[in-house]
Parts: sequence; structure tokens; C-alpha cells
Amino acid sequence: MSAAERSGVAELLDSLRRIGGEPEGVEAKSGAGGFPASVRETLVAFANTDGGTILIGVDEAAGFAVVPIVDISRYRDNLVALARDSITPPLQIETEIVEIDGLHVLVAQVPPAPADRRPVYVTSKGIINGAFLRTGDGDRRMSEGEVGLLVAGRSQPTYDSEPIEGTTTRDLDWGSLRRTLQRVQVGSPRLRVEDETMVLFRLGILAEARADSRLTLAGLLAFGEYPQQRFPQLMVSVVVHPPEDRPDVRFLDNVTVRGSIPDMVSEALVALRRNLAARAVVGELGRSDRLDYPMESIREALVNALLHRDYSPLTRGTQVQVELHPDRLTIRSPGGLYGGLVTDDLGEAERPSSSRNSLLASLLSDTFLPASEVLVAENRSSGIPTMIRLARAHGLPRPEFTSTVLGFTVGMGRSELLGPDVRRWIAGLGVPTPTPVHEIALAMMRGGPVANAMLREWGADRMSAGQALRDLVDQGVAIKEGGRRYARYVLDPRFRDGPRQQALVFEIVESPPTTTEIIARHLTTMREASADDLGRATGLSRPTVVSHLKRLIDDGRVVAQGSRNSPKRRYRWVEHDSGRAR
Repeated sequence: MSAAERSGVAELLDSLRRIGGEPEGVEAKSGAGGFPASVRETLVAFANTDGGTILIGVDEAAGFAVVPIVDISRYRDNLVALARDSITPPLQIETEIVEIDGLHVLVAQVPPAPADRRPVYVTSKGIINGAFLRTGDGDRRMSEGEVGLLVAGRSQPTYDSEPIEGTTTRDLDWGSLRRTLQRVQVGSPRLRVEDETMVLFRLGILAEARADSRLTLAGLLAFGEYPQQRFPQLMVSVVVHPPEDRPDVRFLDNVTVRGSIPDMVSEALVALRRNLAARAVVGELGRSDRLDYPMESIREALVNALLHRDYSPLTRGTQVQVELHPDRLTIRSPGGLYGGLVTDDLGEAERPSSSRNSLLASLLSDTFLPASEVLVAENRSSGIPTMIRLARAHGLPRPEFTSTVLGFTVGMGRSELLGPDVRRWIAGLGVPTPTPVHEIALAMMRGGPVANAMLREWGADRMSAGQALRDLVDQGVAIKEGGRRYARYVLDPRFRDGPRQQALVFEIVESPPTTTEIIARHLTTMREASADDLGRATGLSRPTVVSHLKRLIDDGRVVAQGSRNSPKRRYRWVEHDSGRAR
């Protein structure tokens, strides 16, 4: 046990006591009455989210006091065995026994599982009942829909290769397609000599090598004249929100963009461009106008959203959402990260390309934006590094990337990272900021967690970034979360209040209600119903409805009248606080 490890745990305990609770990435368990069996769910929840730190030997109810554990080494062995033998897939956690004030604390660092290994679940409970997510300072069971999306993402999806019923080559925009054919035939002697039908088949635009073949989903999205005829929600919504001093106006602009992916990217950019403000910037070459956000960065985010979104049948009713607020721009798309990635990896160099929709990625890398010589996508994993580079070049905050089971969000801040308002806020903290890295870390921390790698993107070296973050923890302004590789630093809640910063405010894709919540909400409205009534109202099967009603009965929120197996059995809601449904 090193002095640094002892100091790090002491700092974490001090932070927990100071804020009076656990941040999302930390879980304290007493263990004084025996090994805490509920730690299984926490291991799983951390692995399925962003990783975290488990402390055993710390009693939250006693103000995060360290409590005596008779045999802490046995607890460590139990925890390692639990992570390895009772969880699927097995977890490789790091553990340390740290002495604090003469007592011992077991510290476990749980890394986030790569996307292609999720969901992690408690083996004995099965994948449906044993998969959990970390939300706030607790663990939430995943819904069946969330589990299904993660399981589908473990292997290479092929939804973009799916033949679309009723489509033919008459649905194609031949003007756009001809440009792509000319481009790909330049680089392929085989494609130069084959007939057009075979070329379309080899490229994956046609599902079969026949003139009357159906189009693939990728072919329809990349070159279709109007894909929304068959998939109405595969579109982009662009909403521009007014400033807070105009409560009488709901939206300044509200545009639904339809067409092929190249058309949607182009039209969404037009809608955003007319709503972006420009400010004068005077440099060595004179005066120039600079938009709130670099248009190239917005284009990369839009392309990423449409290219990498989930196109499975479960999400085809969900659109890509673009929201422009006075202080931020957010772009949301269905489906979290795909492949062996976690959010902390995004933007790192030398990352292999990983595309959920490999056929669509291939087509868009040879497809031009309308009336342009710019290709829609490079298919080189360059989108996110480009966004980060452009933000740094324009003095803007680093884009925030948030991945959940159900969606991925890119958030961009409008104001300068170290503008006058931010500098005044930093000065008001009353803490030393001996280097620019300290100031950058604080400015970025106002919008969310900061990692060492994020500061390196802004020019700091690893050592100076680490020192600045440790200093801010020592000064009581920041809290460390997560393990060694995935350590994150967040502002102490005492410093989060005050004037709202316009540089870093990002939104997270909300998780949909669980199946139990859906049934509970319908029953609170209906007051009394049969399982068949609820099945018709929710679209769920009768066995599924009955299963979730049993949970509500066990929780004391629903009572049943009639024989257990009778289709006439009635269920009545007795718990009026529907917000407690889970």
C-alpha cells in the first residue's frame, strides 16, 4: 500500500463527507455485518455504465466513517471471486486494501465494459433480470428493450443490408448515384467493365444481382429519393429555442428535414446556419466573421449521428434530434457506442475504425453532398477528433460526448472556454490557479467530468494535467471519481451553484420508462383493469403484463381480485405516488 493510494482514499472519503452523499461513480458499503452481497449488482451497474469505485468498510449511514472489518483479506478474495465467477462476462477488477486511521478499507476499481461485451449481468439472475445500470447513486435494472439493444450490438449488425420490401431502382436519385458510380469505377477495373445492375449489387445498393431487385436499407438511405415514404421517422428534426427572456415564444425555428442522408445533412446545415449568430474577430489579417460554432464541426456531428445511429427495427421510429439553444447545441441519435469503445476513448489517436453500419459507411464514403465536391463521410474514424480539433482552434469548450444504452449525444458549447464570465467565476472560487492548465480544468469541469486525456487535447502534457487535477482535489474544489485509467474529476457540488455558465451545458439522452413503469402508469389512469385490458393498452403480451403486475403486487402498489390463473382476474392500483413505479 503506497502513500499515494492512502492519500487518494482519504481524499475520496473527505469528499464524500463534504457532499454528504455518493457521486455516480462511487459506492460505499459498510460490510460490518458481513460481506455485502448487494455488491454484485453494483459491480454490474458500474461495468454497464462508466465504471466506478467501490469502498467496503465505509458506512454511509454513519457519515462515511471507516468501520472495523475482522478479515478484510477474505472480503477482497470474495469480491475478486464474485467478479470473476458470478458475473457474465467475468470482470477483471483492481483491488487494494488501504489503511485509514488504523482501520482497513477495501477499494475496488471497476472498469467500464466495452460496448461489445455489454450487457454485463449477474449470472444467477439471467440476462433479463440480472443486468443493471448506474443512475445517480443507485443501481437500476435494465429494461428488456435496453438489454435487447445491447445484445444486438455484440456482433456486427446487418440491418443496413436488409432488403426493403416494395423498393426498386425507380426509388433512386440517379443524379446523385451517377456521381458515386463514376468515383468508384475510377478505382476498380472490375466495376468499370460490369453492367450497371451488377455494379449496384456489388456496392450493396441492390439486395440481389437482378434488375428488379429490392434496395437495401443502406442503398435507400444513401441514394433514395424519399426514404421516409417507407420509414417516416428516419429523419432529422431541427429545433431552435428562444432565449429565456422570451417566454412567449416556444420555438424560433422548427424544421423537419427529410430525404436521403446527403440531403438531410445539407438541409439541416442550412437550417442551422440561418440561426447561428456571427461575431467579428480581428486578427493579423484583419476583421473576419466567426460563427458561434464551426460549420465543419456541426457537419461532422450530423454525419456521425446519421451514419452510426441504430437502424434496428426497435429504433426506426426514432429520429435524429438537433436542438440549438442560446448557449449550446446538442445532437442526439438512437443507439449508444458500438464496438469495443467507451466514451473516455473517444478522440484518442490510433483508434481502429468501428462502424455499426458498415455497408452504409462504405457507401457514404463515396457519396457527395448535394451540389458539392465534399464527401459525406471519410470512414476513417476522423469525425470526433475533427470536432475536438476545431473546438480547440476556435477557443471553444471541448465537445461533450454522452453514450447510454439508448442513445448518443454530442454537446457543443457556444461561449469561449476561458471567456470573461468564466474567468470571473474562477476568480470567485478563491482557489490558487498557478498555471493555465488549472484554469482550463476548472472551465471544463463546469460542464461535466474532466479526464487527464481531455486536458492533453488542450495542449497540456500528462504530468501537468495530472498535477493540476490533484491540486484542485487538494483545494476541495474537485472530486475524483472512477479508477486509474478512467479517473474523472467533477466539481464539488458547493461550487456548481451560481450564474449559469454558457460554455458547458450538455443534455443526456433520457432512458425510456421500464416495462413495469409503463404498466404502472396505465393502471394509475385506469384505476382497475384486467391483464388483457393492460395488454391492449400497452401492446405487450399477456404473460409479460402478468409478470410485471406481480412485481407491483409484491411492492404493495397493486392488489388483485380473482383466481391467479383466471383471465378475468382484476388488478387495482392502490399506491397513488406513481413516481415510485420502478
